[in-house]
Amino acid sequence: MKSSLSFTKSLLLGAVLLCGQAASAHSGDAPSVAEVKEHLGDYESEIADMRDTAAKIVADYDKGEKVGKRVDALVETWEEVEFHEAVETHAMVLYPPIWTALGGLREAVDEDNAGEAVAEWQMRLNNALHEGVGALKLVASQPAPATHGKDEATTSAAGDEPTIQIIKDNLAQVVERYRSGDSEGASALIHQTYMQRFEGIEGTLIESDADLVTDLEKDFNATLPLLIERSASADKLAAAVKSMNAKLDRAQKILDEAAANKPSVF
Repeated sequence: MKSSLSFTKSLLLGAVLLCGQAASAHSGDAPSVAEVKEHLGDYESEIADMRDTAAKIVADYDKGEKVGKRVDALVETWEEVEFHEAVETHAMVLYPPIWTALGGLREAVDEDNAGEAVAEWQMRLNNALHEGVGALKLVASQPAPATHGKDEATTSAAGDEPTIQIIKDNLAQVVERYRSGDSEGASALIHQTYMQRFEGIEGTLIESDADLVTDLEKDFNATLPLLIERSASADKLAAAVKSMNAKLDRAQKILDEAAANKPSVF
């Protein structure tokens, strides 16, 4: 048991160190390390409420009740709690598993006689939430990361090719990797694209269309990973990417408008 706990802690610490630089990709409203430490109790309270809500949903599903809308409400809660922003900013490696578990639970409760699958997704959600707050505790125990003069999000998005086009190109590669049998490579590219590309433009998009950002977050962290996990056909994955591309086109218009309206320095 001791070695297992040490291994888990090592994984969480690795996630924290890997995501330490990701905080610069967020707006100034993202919590600092000091704020994370200050609000650990709040995060634990928030995930306790989410876990209790999930348990009640599963219990009522087992009684034969329709609970899909209640899972939707749980997803909205996840989007609104302070814990969400803290994990996304300081422990991003542990961010997709929470989305994936919520997406899996939402799909499972729409099926009849799927009690075993529903219970499994509940367990995965509980574990993901627990690991998320565990990672934040490690963040709070580490020295604050050094800041640099240049915003890494801006740097990663800079270049000759627009960020949205890079995202689209990467998603096309995701489909090709999956079609060729490289599920692991496809999953890795989804996560890389979200962390290194989409996160850098998220702040600008939220100001104009927060719902669009939420939809794309779900696509990156739940829809695509779930399709791959369930060994869906490549055509289904391609259809999901096509739907994402339409949303990314809307995102490009927002970015273009934001750039056009940006005050000149002269």
